[in-house]
Order: sequence, then C-alpha cells, then structure tokens
Amino acid sequence: MRAYYDQKPAKVYHLKQGVSRYVYDIQEHTVEHGEDMPPMTQWSGEEVDVAEPLTSNRITQAVIAAKWSADYEQKLINEYNAVQLGVIKGEEAETKVAAYETFLRERAALKAQIDADCAELGIA
Repeated sequence: MRAYYDQKPAKVYHLKQGVSRYVYDIQEHTVEHGEDMPPMTQWSGEEVDVAEPLTSNRITQAVIAAKWSADYEQKLINEYNAVQLGVIKGEEAETKVAAYETFLRERAALKAQIDADCAELGIA
C-alpha cells in the first residue's frame, strides 16, 4: 500500500512487538499550493509489515505476497505453459507471454531493490 509522508521515511521501522514495517519505492514529490505558498516536498513509499526477526527472505516474501497473490502468479504460469504447449496461439499467446515476462521483470527488480536495501541496513 502506498503511503505519503511529510518527511523522508526510514526504510525499516519497528511497529510493535514482533513486527516491523519495510518501506520501499520511496519517491520525492513537490506539491504546489498556489501562488501564495511555496511548494512543499513530500515523500511516498510502498509499505509492508514483516514479522521479526527481519531477514532478506522474510521481507521479499512479504513484499511479493502484498503485491501479487499466489493465484495471480499461478494463473500467469498456467497461461504461459498453455502457450508453450500450443493450446493458446496467435495474438492471445503473445499477450500471455508478455504478461508473464512483465511479471518476472517486476519481481526481479523488487528482489534487487530489497537485496540492496538489506545490504545497506545490515539485514542478512
């Protein structure tokens, strides 16, 4: 879920006993309020709660589960396999393969971001 902040958020912060929040895809925004007020800087980021102790694998699992359901991934895999077996053909096949490739690229980019954040924060 995307959240908005008045200050740049920490990538990880403790919520309550046994749970921390991981914030990723942090973006800076300039908000205009009209001619009478100067622009204001805000930030936004995707948030996911993660059970402690924090590990790279736990964060990755939580982010992927929050972004895509297991059913969605399985649907993409099934459609991709149907194309490979010749069950789905033509333009529809191209669309199904492209959807799965997009999913794989997005997931790989998220994993790379999480790995980099974990390295920066000293999370194994």
